[in-house]
Amino acid sequence: MNEIDKWLNTGAEVTEGLRLLGIYSPNRQLSDLVARAPARFGHLLKKALLPFATVRPLSQTIAKGDGRFRREWPFLSEEDCPPELKILAADMITSWHGYVDAHEELYLCVTQEACFNAARKTVNNFSQNCRIRYEFQYYKEHHRILGKHPIFRASKRLSELRNLPATALVRKEKTLRDNIWRIKHEMAKGDRPDLQEERTLRLKQKELELSEVKRMIEEYERTDRRNIR
Repeated sequence: MNEIDKWLNTGAEVTEGLRLLGIYSPNRQLSDLVARAPARFGHLLKKALLPFATVRPLSQTIAKGDGRFRREWPFLSEEDCPPELKILAADMITSWHGYVDAHEELYLCVTQEACFNAARKTVNNFSQNCRIRYEFQYYKEHHRILGKHPIFRASKRLSELRNLPATALVRKEKTLRDNIWRIKHEMAKGDRPDLQEERTLRLKQKELELSEVKRMIEEYERTDRRNIR
């Protein structure tokens, strides 16, 4: 570890950071800005000194465009690959980049709130990526679905909806609209940030179900109109 590594790992105190800035990357304008408002501009000090650290941010260690993803999960190119896994492939990539970006934010945050938000995003994205990786690894080894990820429960619910008669679909549409309103109301209060991810996922699932129910109702109505003619 060099002295910038030690500075970062011991809390990135502003006075010491300004001293290091004068040695490694002199910048009078930035020094004056940080000295006047360290709480507001301290993250710029970290950003300026980070290139001189020996511990590199995660995004600088990720190989890009080398095709390793498809090589690691070859079943994604197979004709019998479950559609849920193909959907999760995009989510896996998104959650990984979300994890990388949030991890870098941990180097730059200067307030407790910023650190909490960066840590929360880091953990949430990492957890999401791991849940998908478990599904992929299981399918790669056994060529059958593990089915622990929420997407498989959502897929099962959609299959059940497609077997409902028209009258039941109308009742289901009202129930789903009520559920969506309730979830949005809970999220708008902002009193449980620890439940934000779970509520966002529930909202997404309910909106997907509602979209499918509305599509099936419209299909029933078109069929009825054709029969009347």
